Amino acid sequence: MIRCIILTALILGAFSVQAEHGPHALPGELLSAYEALRAEVENDPDALERVIAEGRGRAVFCNACHGPDGNARRPNYPSLAGQNPVYLLDQIEQFASHTREKRIMNDLAETFSTEEKVVLALYYANMELEPIADLDTELARAGAGVYEARCAQCHGDQGLGEQGYARIAGQSPSYVANVLKAYRSGESPRRPSAMFGVARGLSETDVDAVAHYVAALR
Repeated sequence: MIRCIILTALILGAFSVQAEHGPHALPGELLSAYEALRAEVENDPDALERVIAEGRGRAVFCNACHGPDGNARRPNYPSLAGQNPVYLLDQIEQFASHTREKRIMNDLAETFSTEEKVVLALYYANMELEPIADLDTELARAGAGVYEARCAQCHGDQGLGEQGYARIAGQSPSYVANVLKAYRSGESPRRPSAMFGVARGLSETDVDAVAHYVAALR
């Protein structure tokens, strides 16, 4: 219980942002609902427990891909546990509006009310991300310089995200590598992003090294 309260204060307080400060602007109604519920769970442990219970129930359709409590078991899907809530809200909104296309996610996100979107984002933000077991420590060390040069400005020195960008620390190496390769090839289905330029020119070794470095971050 204490861990959840502390984690909420650290994560949600750090990402109490105005819409224009993140990588993409959240709709005003969604941002207002997020700020209101964020403030409530920060100050009321019972409200936090309620949000976690509601989020776990609503996330039942997410578990097959993103794993129980947001820890993915499938290599092509991201873990959502510990993710920045502002980033999660932005992605849910993109799927709901079809700005980002993936059929199963589009169909699912369209069913979420504003309250459900916020509850899900706060629920996953308060789940604990499990450490990655199959790390290549030599590759991880080799990836430090590439990460610092290409990734740290947005995702932060520890991969925790800045101003609503994604937390990538602790993601599985296979997932990170697949995402980078999709950006590098120009075939990522995501909307125009600086990531296309960031990934361009990365060698196979660079991709694998960065992926393992990111996975080792906590």
